[in-house]
Amino acid sequence: MQLSAIRSILFCTLLAPAWAQGAPCGPSLEIRSQLEKITVIVSNPSDFDQALAPLVVLRQRYPNDLWVNERYQDAVQQYGIEGHLRRLTEDYQVLSMQHPDDTTYSYLYARSLMGRNTPAATQQMTEIVADHPDFAPAHGSLAEIYASTIFHDESKENNERERFLVLCPAAEVRQRPAGLPKPSPLIDQAENLLAQNGDPDRIAAIAEQGVRDDEWRLQRIRPFDWYSVDYKRQAQRDLQAKYWRLWSLQVRCYRRASRPEKATALLAVMDQRATALHNSSDPTYWDALALLARLYEEGNQKDLAKLKVKSMQDFLTAHPDPRRSAQLEDLQKSH
Repeated sequence: MQLSAIRSILFCTLLAPAWAQGAPCGPSLEIRSQLEKITVIVSNPSDFDQALAPLVVLRQRYPNDLWVNERYQDAVQQYGIEGHLRRLTEDYQVLSMQHPDDTTYSYLYARSLMGRNTPAATQQMTEIVADHPDFAPAHGSLAEIYASTIFHDESKENNERERFLVLCPAAEVRQRPAGLPKPSPLIDQAENLLAQNGDPDRIAAIAEQGVRDDEWRLQRIRPFDWYSVDYKRQAQRDLQAKYWRLWSLQVRCYRRASRPEKATALLAVMDQRATALHNSSDPTYWDALALLARLYEEGNQKDLAKLKVKSMQDFLTAHPDPRRSAQLEDLQKSH
């Protein structure tokens, strides 16, 4: 080999980042093959352990592999609920303490905090790249954090993205947080089936599944600081509204299935819940009253319907609102 060629190879080697020399910017062929065989599907919390079992086994087989651990973390953070997320962070904290001089474990612990305590994760990632500027994964994670809505910092995002792509040109900066499932359409479908005189039992089952789906969705919002307090509150209010729609569907289905005693019992529970909303000054109290008034009217329970309308009038006197006044007028006309 000519001397100039040897010098060229040595020069390129010196230019290569330390991270790229120490490990590739992606999994080995063996690890990639193993990861590609695993598909994680979690429909509700009860599926979690079984769905993640293949990743748990792979992590036990390759405990030190960065990419296996990242994939495992991503699955837990995407599908886990509070207990799973807490155990994940505790697990990687212990590992980082057991390997104090291993940058990979320090990084994985910091990464486990992303979305749960993102400011702490950001601080630890920043310390990692200060001590190890060629550790590409930390630059990539910082770029993800700074690109997110809540922690957005365009200047820092561009800086970390540039450093990451210099070290790993073919890599991509992922979006944080991972996409959420859309609110379930099943309650709407159940209401449409009810209007078409569908089977009451099937309608109730569809509505219940819709609420369970949205409960699962909320559990993927509430523990994370990727989402604002206002966003979390709105998601909670939307789910609460779905509950009232579910209960009203159940009352109507009980009546159609000739089970009036079940409808009466559920209405009594709904009445108690409405009282609790009033006592806590919950903004959904008005909607609960309007729904109860309609259900009592549909069940020919005139006196109870009038009581709810009277409560609505009292509420409107204390909280004037033109929109609600019009809604109350429409409700009174239908009685």
